[in-house]
Amino acid sequence: MSEREFFEKWHAEIKMKLLKTFPIDFLPECDVSLIDLPGKQLVFGSELFGSYELTDVEGNPALQVDSYEKAKYILYANRTRPKEIKMPELPENVVTTIKAYEKHLDELVRAIVKDYKSHFPQSARFHEVSNQIFTALNLNRF
Repeated sequence: MSEREFFEKWHAEIKMKLLKTFPIDFLPECDVSLIDLPGKQLVFGSELFGSYELTDVEGNPALQVDSYEKAKYILYANRTRPKEIKMPELPENVVTTIKAYEKHLDELVRAIVKDYKSHFPQSARFHEVSNQIFTALNLNRF
């Protein structure tokens, strides 16, 4: 198996079978608010006095939230560029949802590592290959 075949195998496996949808698959039973999104790729902007800005990739302001966790939540939920998302009302539910999703991503990485080491025990290119897989799927881990 080549690294290209390894990439293609894991890309398809994650996309078709393993990847859960954030936030829907991770939300606890709780009250939520609908947050409107621009339908564009978002990135962290600046942080000023406890307020976190999210911008589009051109640097245009899109949203401002009052916590780092809410900013992460929005960035994770924006992976497929929806026009709106459900966000828990209570900050502890935001954190719980994020932690569950990050655990899911970490489990995916562990599975990829294990398989990579079994196919390429002498290679040190795992980070490169795993980054390619995550980039192709538009996945981030903050």
